[in-house]
Amino acid sequence: MSAILWVAAGGAVGSAARYLVGVAIPVRPGSVPWGTFVANVTGALILGFLAGFYADRLSENARLAVATGLLGGYTTFSSWALDSVELVRAGNVTGAFANVGVSLVAGLVAAALGLAVGLAAKPA
Repeated sequence: MSAILWVAAGGAVGSAARYLVGVAIPVRPGSVPWGTFVANVTGALILGFLAGFYADRLSENARLAVATGLLGGYTTFSSWALDSVELVRAGNVTGAFANVGVSLVAGLVAAALGLAVGLAAKPA
C-alpha cells in the first residue's frame, strides 16, 4: 500500500474519532470549545507516548497511519484557531486568550508527559 493510503486510512479513523469528541462535548456559541481542547491535548499526549515508547519499533507505514493519519485527523489546529477567532467575534476576548494560552500550555505538557511515560515504559 502506498504511503498516501496509509495516511488516508489513519486519517479516516482519526477524523471520525474527532467528530465523536465534538458530539460528546458540544460547543455553545461564544463559550470555550472544550471538544477541540480535549482532542488536541489527548492527541498530543498520545503522540508523545508513541514517540517515546515506539519510536524505534514502528514501521514507516505504521508511523504514517497512526502519527500522521490518525492523530493528524484527530487533532485540530485549524479548528482551535478558528474557535479562538470566533470567541473574539462573540465578544469573549478573555475566553479567546484563555483558549489560546491554556491549549498551548496543556498541549506541550501533555506531549512532554506522554513522551516521558512512553520512554519510561519502553522495554530495554
